Amino acid sequence: MNSKSIILGLVCSTALISGCDFFKNKKQEAAEVKTPEVADWSCTAPDNVQQMQDYLKEEYLKEVDQRIRHSGYEADQALLDKIRKNIKFEISHISTKTEKPEQAKTLDCSSLITAVLPKGLQKRAENAYLDEPCEECETEENSSRSYTLQDHYSTSFPSLTLKNDRLNGIDFIYHIEKSDKDEISMTMESHYVVGQAAYLTQLAVQYASYLKANAQNKEDSKKYVEENAAQRDLAQKALDVRQKELENEKKSSVERLNAAWDRFSAEQKTSLQQDQSDWFEKRDIDCKVLSQKNVHELDEKERETYQKQAEYWNEAMYQQNQDIQYSKCFIQKTKERAVYLNNVFN
Repeated sequence: MNSKSIILGLVCSTALISGCDFFKNKKQEAAEVKTPEVADWSCTAPDNVQQMQDYLKEEYLKEVDQRIRHSGYEADQALLDKIRKNIKFEISHISTKTEKPEQAKTLDCSSLITAVLPKGLQKRAENAYLDEPCEECETEENSSRSYTLQDHYSTSFPSLTLKNDRLNGIDFIYHIEKSDKDEISMTMESHYVVGQAAYLTQLAVQYASYLKANAQNKEDSKKYVEENAAQRDLAQKALDVRQKELENEKKSSVERLNAAWDRFSAEQKTSLQQDQSDWFEKRDIDCKVLSQKNVHELDEKERETYQKQAEYWNEAMYQQNQDIQYSKCFIQKTKERAVYLNNVFN
């Protein structure tokens, strides 16, 4: 009889990588490991179980290494080494699904799978999950999550439970096949426990880096707010200066118009009264329409000096700009009307 060998094959391992409250699927290519050890034709054979547990640990180590290398955060190397050394995987509550296994060429096996975490890792990972920097968060209030790691598992991975430093998974499926040469191959179907154990490790070892990044982000945010406030204050001053200038021009243009009107006799005023009233109404309507043009639709060269700070305006400042543009239109049309009336008089 030919010597027996075991081939451990992981068909597909799927892991999820975190980003704020969003997770991306990452697939791992199939892998095979051969060992000369002899195994029994049984789902529960201790050698088979031990080799699967060892293989799961190897896959976990690869996953952790890949996550750390692809992450933008620094890992606590001493803590990482401790976790990698002490974490282990257990396969339990094994059942054979194949009827008449002694006559079968394939055994279908089902079990529970558990990642036994070093003491304290769960709590540290839960804290890190809440403090993991979130690029999608727009405000300081949103940067602190209310969605917890337990919420993550109950929502995204209902088959997993995290409790007392143990990550438990159900329905771990594997198959044992016997070839014509009595070679025994064992294939494991994908399961989330390995990838999520690696994710928990990543959270734990990068926790300090998250806190450091959050502190820096808070400082940068404070600096941005201060700089933005200073620029907005400057923008407000520019608006006020321009508005004051136009108020003086507006007063002067009205005085010129009144002076032109006062030159007419009572009879001439009566004759021109309706035309003057129509002009007042048209001036008001035209200027209201023209003043509503969005400042951001203007070319840079078309903008007045005060409008170059428009990116810092709030709603009230946009309204003030509209008032200024109305005044500009009012002044121009009033001056033109004064010239027209003077020509009529002459």
